[in-house]
Amino acid sequence: MDAEAYLKKSGLFFGLNSFQIVRLARIAICQKIKKNTLIFSEGDKAAGFYIVLEGRIKIYKLSAEGKEYILHIAIAGDTIAEATIFSGKDYPAYAEAITSAQVLFFPKIEFLSLSKEYPEVGMRILQAVADRQRRFADIIEDLSLRSVLSRLAKYILILCREKGSNTFELDLKKSDLAMKLGTIPETLSRNFKKLKSKKIIFLKEKIVTILNKESLRKIANG
Repeated sequence: MDAEAYLKKSGLFFGLNSFQIVRLARIAICQKIKKNTLIFSEGDKAAGFYIVLEGRIKIYKLSAEGKEYILHIAIAGDTIAEATIFSGKDYPAYAEAITSAQVLFFPKIEFLSLSKEYPEVGMRILQAVADRQRRFADIIEDLSLRSVLSRLAKYILILCREKGSNTFELDLKKSDLAMKLGTIPETLSRNFKKLKSKKIIFLKEKIVTILNKESLRKIANG
């Protein structure tokens, strides 16, 4: 991976001049990560942040009972652990590759040094942190105000938009999707059956086809 070429096209660093991009590329480390590899654990010393180039990485927390709750699925273009750059704290969650993946890693010390020299570089990360906070606010709102059926409908519509088609493959195993939606697999299955029985979707294994998008939107809106 040509880090410099990627960063020139990256939305995160859009608008930086060529010299700043070159300096960023010099500190970036390209890493290939095998499926099911734990990248970091909650409480590990924060060594830097990541940009996902390929694959999917889940960010999750564990309860006292060991139950896993997925906070976010990072895909190509997403940042991971960017908030730790300025917080001085340890990694606040776990990160694990759920497919083979490739990332750019930016060491914390080198990035902070570069940010002092070029404050606009650091400002881009602060923007990413603000975007992440908005996503977490959406998660809290969903868990507080939406039913499991509503959360599932919203998730299906988001996937539909991302895939650009009414027929697409689920991007998570049903057990992982249940955790992401804050429920258990049995409840998730019941809600999939509800959508199927109402002929709103058709589901075969991991392939979803939306049959009635307007009804799905109404359910997603609660």
